[in-house]
Amino acid sequence: MLVIVRAALLTGICCAAAAARPVTVEQLSSFGTPDPLYTGFATDVAIDGDYALVTAGRVVQDPSGDPFLDENFHTAFLFQRNGTQWNAVRRLNEHREDPTFEIPVAVAMQNGIAGVQTHFTEIWELTPSGWVQSPDELATEAPGPWLAIDQGRFVSGDGSGPWGGRIFDKDASGVWRTSAELTGKTRGDGNDDEFRGGPADISGPWAILQQQDAQDEPMTPETLIYRDPGTGFDSLAYGSARPPEGATRFGPEVAIRWPDVFVAGGVEAGTYVFREEPAHGFQVATRIQALDSFMGSGPATGFAKTDDLLLQHAWSHDRNAFVVNVFSRRDDATYEHVAALALRNGESLGNSLSISGRRVLVGNNGNGLVHYFEIPASLASPALIQDTFAVGNGLGWTTSAGSQFFTAPRGNTRAYRQLNLNVVARAVRSGSDFRSQAIEADLRAINVSSGGGVGLVTRFQGPDNFYDVILRTSGRIELRRMASGTLRVLASAAYPFVPNRYFRVRLESVGTLHRVHVDGRLVLDADSSGPTHGHAALVTDRAQGEWDNVVISPTLHTTIYANDFADGEAGPWTHSGIGFWHVSTTSPQVYSQSSIAGDARASIGVPTGDQSVRVRARLDTFANPSGVQDPWFGLMARRTDDSNFYYVTLRRSNRIDLRKVVNGSVTVLASRAFTVAPATWYRLRLDAVGNQLRVYVGANLLLEATDASHASGNSGLVMYRTAADYDDFLAYQP
Repeated sequence: MLVIVRAALLTGICCAAAAARPVTVEQLSSFGTPDPLYTGFATDVAIDGDYALVTAGRVVQDPSGDPFLDENFHTAFLFQRNGTQWNAVRRLNEHREDPTFEIPVAVAMQNGIAGVQTHFTEIWELTPSGWVQSPDELATEAPGPWLAIDQGRFVSGDGSGPWGGRIFDKDASGVWRTSAELTGKTRGDGNDDEFRGGPADISGPWAILQQQDAQDEPMTPETLIYRDPGTGFDSLAYGSARPPEGATRFGPEVAIRWPDVFVAGGVEAGTYVFREEPAHGFQVATRIQALDSFMGSGPATGFAKTDDLLLQHAWSHDRNAFVVNVFSRRDDATYEHVAALALRNGESLGNSLSISGRRVLVGNNGNGLVHYFEIPASLASPALIQDTFAVGNGLGWTTSAGSQFFTAPRGNTRAYRQLNLNVVARAVRSGSDFRSQAIEADLRAINVSSGGGVGLVTRFQGPDNFYDVILRTSGRIELRRMASGTLRVLASAAYPFVPNRYFRVRLESVGTLHRVHVDGRLVLDADSSGPTHGHAALVTDRAQGEWDNVVISPTLHTTIYANDFADGEAGPWTHSGIGFWHVSTTSPQVYSQSSIAGDARASIGVPTGDQSVRVRARLDTFANPSGVQDPWFGLMARRTDDSNFYYVTLRRSNRIDLRKVVNGSVTVLASRAFTVAPATWYRLRLDAVGNQLRVYVGANLLLEATDASHASGNSGLVMYRTAADYDDFLAYQP
């Protein structure tokens, strides 16, 4: 079953879609505990330039073997950077945990000041002679695992009853003291000495405390915002951020970089960004979403930030792992998804994040390791390349010796063909030398020698260094690596080989991750080091083959939304028009719209430009026509509202149309005869890549058009005076 999301959609506030694509950044190094006695390593991390703090703990077992009498000790290790490696400098003070009053371990550091929270909270400062402990008289009650610093002041979420907090300041005598107690609301469960403080953050003279529940009307989450007017922090909140109507999640993760207050939301909303509006308090100004938000990345499960970057720990559906998404604040105060931090081995990253400049540490990974990343100074990604072969004779492709590449008719369009059966033939695309690279194409084998095949290539540096995927006559598909002249099959699987049938094949090499999709489905996956960059190419191995509609991009296949409706849940669609949408109760379960009264639309997903939208669609009933009415059902892409989108229709008049709606005005872009029968499933696909629009039914390309009316939008289902069923919906960015 594909991911199902139970949520209601928010309206009225939109997040800007990123124009560029995020760069994948893999870790430069990883390190673990410097002392094997300290097995509880790296639940929290902090970084400050060339220094880092990492929490650690050890257990001293009771001599009699009674686990209830074991003693737990907590501390932090100080590390210093040497190139891309981190070396332990020293262990800071160790404190025995009070088993009757456990305190979570936390660390924070900035500009040569570090805080370590164990059973006691201590402050350390960097001096010419190294890091030394500073005098303190810090009053705490029940701190939680949140400790943050900015501009020389700390905030700690603290309280066993209210969701309170404390500010730590250095006074004129050089002693660190608790300078303010921030008053929060009493939590819904009242007071208990097992409760600890909640999420807290600080930005200059502003601080926030998350109130995840409270004893008030009703128990709604709320983010309280505190201010220092110049005389120290007021104990009472200056204002608050509240969940917008329809929010399915609000926190607990929060962060602040004034004037922006960040609160984690649900899959349909992403992260809320609040800003103060004079006379109106704190209002949602924008939202932050990765493209796969509706597939699970929307809810942030950890934050870190600088003046211009926001890091979010989030789920990646396509990687099947947690990653760290990096967003950059634009000049218009919206946020752009510019990078994704991911592990080379495909494992998940933890949610303890810390950033200093462009350096990032990630802890709480569940394996006792800390991972180190550096965000590149330039986060520009290469532009997408698309070739439909409609003009020229392979312009932009360099072909290998002995090959016979040329363009040839494919119905009403053209494709790129290679006819020499006796060689390994390649056509290499100029201008495609990317580090992160994907190539996908309509691909078919025309005639193949025994054991031969047709495929795609990434990171081609020459015949001795590349990755490729080959569909073979043996009924297998192979993902291969050629490195320094040594060829290795990284992964393979059975796949039905059908001569002269077009397959939509995609090969990706992003970082050390290499994957193959066929007709929108992931079939091969491997982690491998080898060629780190190179050109995209087409390949035949003792075969005649043909390619069309080649797309070369710098990112992984990103699922915008997918649902097979198998668990009976529809998902967070936005509906408009006159429609009655429901998931059928019979098996197999499908998404049905049963009204024939008028227009019916269901849209979903984060808006984006390039998209491929697929669905299986089945006619139930056309309404009887009246006058010039021609009932239809279909699929839409780049929808910005009900008056602006592209769409494909299967019509009662036995035609298939590609159309656009611009400000409510309909234009037919392409049309042809097509028999539409009830109770018959049609596999529809609508591609919108750049200014190229393509419509497929099954593997057959039926309609094409060039149009630039709509640059971006989401996708969905659409019909007019028709009852129809849908299944296996998939929208992705190629």
